[in-house]
Amino acid sequence: MAPSLAPELQESTVRIGSGALGTVLRQEHRASLPAVEGLNLTEPEVVRRLHADYRDAGADILITNTFAANPIALQDAGLADQTAIINTTGVALARAAAGMAIPVWASIGPLDLGLRLDDFSSDQLRAAYAVQCQALRAADALLLETFREPREAEAALAEATATGLPVVFQIGRVGWGPSGLARFDSLCTLALQYRVATLGVNCCHPREALEMIRRLAGRTSRPITVAPNAGMPELVRGLVRYELDPAAFVVWAERLVEAGASLVGGCCGTTPAHIAALAQALRGRPVRRPPPSLAVQQSPSAAPPPAPSSTPPPHLIRDRILSDRFLISVEIRADRTRSLGTIVEEARRMAEAGADFFDVPDKPGASVGRDAGVVAARLQEQLGRPAIPHRAVVHANLLEAHSVLLGWWDLGLRGLLAVTGDSPSLGSLGGLARRVADLKSSVELLRLLRTLREGRTLSGETLDEPLDFCAGCAVGGTEPAHLEWLKKKKDAGAEFVFSQPVFEEDAWRRLQDRVEPLGLRLFPGLLPLLSRRSAETLAGGKIPGIRVPESVAAAFERYPDREDQRRHGLDQARRLAECIAREGRGLYLIVPFARSGAADAAHVIRGVRALIAA
Repeated sequence: MAPSLAPELQESTVRIGSGALGTVLRQEHRASLPAVEGLNLTEPEVVRRLHADYRDAGADILITNTFAANPIALQDAGLADQTAIINTTGVALARAAAGMAIPVWASIGPLDLGLRLDDFSSDQLRAAYAVQCQALRAADALLLETFREPREAEAALAEATATGLPVVFQIGRVGWGPSGLARFDSLCTLALQYRVATLGVNCCHPREALEMIRRLAGRTSRPITVAPNAGMPELVRGLVRYELDPAAFVVWAERLVEAGASLVGGCCGTTPAHIAALAQALRGRPVRRPPPSLAVQQSPSAAPPPAPSSTPPPHLIRDRILSDRFLISVEIRADRTRSLGTIVEEARRMAEAGADFFDVPDKPGASVGRDAGVVAARLQEQLGRPAIPHRAVVHANLLEAHSVLLGWWDLGLRGLLAVTGDSPSLGSLGGLARRVADLKSSVELLRLLRTLREGRTLSGETLDEPLDFCAGCAVGGTEPAHLEWLKKKKDAGAEFVFSQPVFEEDAWRRLQDRVEPLGLRLFPGLLPLLSRRSAETLAGGKIPGIRVPESVAAAFERYPDREDQRRHGLDQARRLAECIAREGRGLYLIVPFARSGAADAAHVIRGVRALIAA
């Protein structure tokens, strides 16, 4: 185990920590650099000079420029193969500025995997931290900072303590709702189990830091460190600026010392000027620690929720998904070329024919269309049928994703089909629109929905009520890769699945045999083909994921007349739909791409309902 206390914190007076590295280096030196830790190799003198500035400002400890220098984070910047040298150089640069009198703490940050965390095993997390921790062994202590996720924290703590160096553990902003406080307490418990040298908090507003260290003071008698941000960031003429100047920052720092902090430094937005102000105001001040209490009082906001009822409340979508009724969902496109009223009236035909609910694609083909949630809500309101919007992840960032889902919930929508979506480069705005990578796949969206169902955002902030969307997903085919990906979607929280269109009974049965063992309610896709031209186009793979067998396309050659082709295609679709109705539990009907599409879709629905009623 690591030593129980870092020597630099054994004194009874307040010590001064270092300030921000990342925000200063990005804004003042290399604003567009993908990984600021790479400056250890490309601009070592810039990094060493900043360390020296903090030393001259009065910092008692220097912190290395290695926060995100782990192989997973550096992989995104193309620097994974340089992980070890970035870390060893980071320690050497800080040591060059510190000399022999000032300790060097090596910074280790979270992996910040977010919605990707489930893709990594505990061994993989530890392996990532092992590389970094071993490369930082020349430091005087290891500073694990800004941790919010217990799995990442445990992996980092295990590898850090294995080095034998003192370990300083700091918690980042976790939120103050019940889930945030539970996470905070879990992180504290983990840190104490690994006998860290000191506990602390960082990378939050000083106001939040004050509440957090008060809570820490009730949990441990170990020294408490704190490194808050310089307030909230603001955008001023395109540049990020923080609200608290050095004088205002010191006012907050004095409150933090009164609450029990032994070491006060700075995180995002702080500069050598902030550290100089801290040193002048706080150096030599005695440490004041309130007595620890085993009974840590919870804030009113952390009151436990009422015990759930044994009978779940009615759910507009889930109750249908769990029912024994054969269900028909009809896809309604959120077309920009038709009014919303026209879209609703065309869908009315399907509702009267017996559709159970509607689903609305989200910008298919990366085309400009109406908002899928708005169209779904109007269909639901006007036609008395539940509606499910699709949600594509590549068109909006994580902030927008949260807001849209909150808005859809407010509109009364209770189901959602998670899809990755088509790349914007495919659509008419391909030269202007860009793919967004905050959410990389439908699996990550399903994980976000799982979090919102718990009543919190991804960052741990509390919602006024849980967003209990019944979540669905799509499957592209029956190949092993598709089925393995579908299993990941099930594990992420999917409850039902829509498939790409099938055009033959054998294809439908193969799909059912492969998918139903996973426990997802299956809605096989059905797209009526109404002309030889459309069949041949889809047979050629013009639309990604949809492939018409050549035999199906060739059958249209027997019908030179267009109306005969339409009748043939409609008969084939109806026979396949009736086969699915006899053997399956649901159907996902895609309205044909034709002027008669709405009427033809209604014809298929009526045929299925008549068969079931017979």
